[in-house]
Amino acid sequence: MSNSPRPEFETISDPFGVLVYDPIEQIRFELHTSSSPTLRPKSVDNYQFPVTSAVTFSTDRIVVPKLLGVYGRNQNFEIVFSWSGETERSASSRGASYLEFDVLPIKLYLAVNSPVTISATGSNTVIELGSESVVTLGARSLHERPAGTITVPDDVDATMRAVSLLGSALKTTSPERSFPTLRGHPPTIERGEKFSVSDGIERPDTGVELVIPPTREYVYPATSLAYYLGAKVVPGTSPRLVANGAEYELDGPAGYETEVGRALQHLFFLDCLTRTEGLYQMPLHERQQVESRIDLDYAALYEMPLAERLAAYFSVPFELLETSSPKWHLTTDVTPTPENVEVLPFIADDLSLVRCPTEPKKNPTRAPPTKIGDFCRGTESESESEPRAMPPDRLTVEPEPTDSVEHAWVGEGCPLGSNKVTLTSLQRRIERTAPDRSNIRIRVVCNDEAMRAEGIVKEMYGFRKLVDYDVEIAYDLTTTELRDLLASPIDFLHYIGHVDYDGIQCADGILDCRDIENVQVRTFLLNACRSYEQGTELIEKGSHAGVVTLSDVSNPTATKVGRTLARHLNVGFPFRVALSIARKQTLSGYEYITIGDGGMSLCQPQSGACYYGHVSRTDEEKYLLELRLYVNQQFSIGMYNDVLLDVTENVYLGSGTLDTFELTAEELDGFFELESMPFEYDGDLYWSDDITAADLC
Repeated sequence: MSNSPRPEFETISDPFGVLVYDPIEQIRFELHTSSSPTLRPKSVDNYQFPVTSAVTFSTDRIVVPKLLGVYGRNQNFEIVFSWSGETERSASSRGASYLEFDVLPIKLYLAVNSPVTISATGSNTVIELGSESVVTLGARSLHERPAGTITVPDDVDATMRAVSLLGSALKTTSPERSFPTLRGHPPTIERGEKFSVSDGIERPDTGVELVIPPTREYVYPATSLAYYLGAKVVPGTSPRLVANGAEYELDGPAGYETEVGRALQHLFFLDCLTRTEGLYQMPLHERQQVESRIDLDYAALYEMPLAERLAAYFSVPFELLETSSPKWHLTTDVTPTPENVEVLPFIADDLSLVRCPTEPKKNPTRAPPTKIGDFCRGTESESESEPRAMPPDRLTVEPEPTDSVEHAWVGEGCPLGSNKVTLTSLQRRIERTAPDRSNIRIRVVCNDEAMRAEGIVKEMYGFRKLVDYDVEIAYDLTTTELRDLLASPIDFLHYIGHVDYDGIQCADGILDCRDIENVQVRTFLLNACRSYEQGTELIEKGSHAGVVTLSDVSNPTATKVGRTLARHLNVGFPFRVALSIARKQTLSGYEYITIGDGGMSLCQPQSGACYYGHVSRTDEEKYLLELRLYVNQQFSIGMYNDVLLDVTENVYLGSGTLDTFELTAEELDGFFELESMPFEYDGDLYWSDDITAADLC
């Protein structure tokens, strides 16, 4: 288990219940009881499920303030019933010793000694016990850390040995490793003069080999596949995957990088189908979609050793599954330099596809437009008689298009329309310590009188019932005040004002972030012209992720992007996903990019993952809801997703489009009431808590 700080418990009184707080992810979640509970700490040494802290208390009723999936397991951990938030059906059992809650930002388990009945009341999940009895509530954070470090010299053979050891983090080689919680964070890699490995890091004995030419252009793209399979990476002239005597060529007509990515997606998807024969025997939508196309004995596959199972998977043509497998969540371009070897464990942890752009398409820095009808967010000192500061020699690159939902860039250059990731920002994922507070601190700074109308973004934060926000807005900060603010432990800074290549505009002059030594602001938006260089300094000096601009942006564009971004961050969208949605709301949105660890979220979504809908009308006065799901660092690729609609009993795999549902107006409104969710209708963006089906005409 992780040695991170453990979840904490405390009683609440309005209503009565238990508050669970995760100090790593800053998540608060409540369970309500019929009377005030008395909490007693419980040792987790003999607790059957993987938890890091637990308490006991007496109650006859527990109310979870959201609809969610609940699995009932007996003493042998076999599922005896499952309930997925149906409003029209209850579930009862006398044989369930443990209840496992599905799709929460904190993993929770409940040990019970009484018959249970589970039902829905409004948007609540209600657990009725046969009588008042003692229950044990166990919790664990979904945050994990690497178990050690691999030191490598700058030669490719050492890099291949290191990539072979990334699979040491796998908690199982069964198909269940397709669950992100059973993969674990790989050991970190650092450069050094001599190859060495921390104690306890050993590759699992999977019998799988990845044979590839010994160059970085071949090793780096194999990172996630080697990690997921626990494969040994060995040199050879023809790239191929070898398992149980069978060989799968990785150098087909589409090219090596594409074939490696297809192999990972293919094997991962079939693992997700096969695991439905194991501990989580769920009605999986994607399995139903492909059963008529492929003839596989999933029960037999589940019992096979890994290498033997892979050989069977290879017998299924990729093309038969392509239309039903999840849209892959992330592709990362990594320039194949010795320095970038240190990002590979983080890429594997994300299970990202990898490409090596040896010759990226380059563009010069865009010149500011000669005339813009709306004023721009440069510094106030700029005028016709006073030329603006010129940018440094910035290399701008255009990444090749990708089919994945998100894209990241590691290497030289500023990537248009992408996420510029740095090693230091990735390392802060695992270096982060628990905060000494439970709320999320947001500061909105407006340093220009003409932009005060945008201060309304303050109202975009804090809608969440189960997230405690501390939001303040300040106007006309001086350089000293802004410097002090940047040195404060703030979760998100939303800056509105003027920036140029020399610094950030303040009431008494310019603050150049190159002159700042201490930055503790975790994430930020510098919503101003040409803020890339200043934002990059914040990332290098302590911030985790941010959103910046590459050139001039007009004030209407900046205001629209800022408001849209704020609201998506408020409900848990990762930074690079939130920005990709916000960019589409304006023609000039392409000037914004994410820098740092763009997979971060300001807070966790209420449902674990982020929903995005497309709504249209039918001729029969009904609505078609196409539901899209975005994963994040806590709800990653491979998780089950319950869609809380009566029209389906299936569970789905994220990411991308899950399904399209035909709903009545009442059913659509009921779904929208579950949580705040963005959706498109007739080309416009709306929010589910601002509108009803009757307004869509």
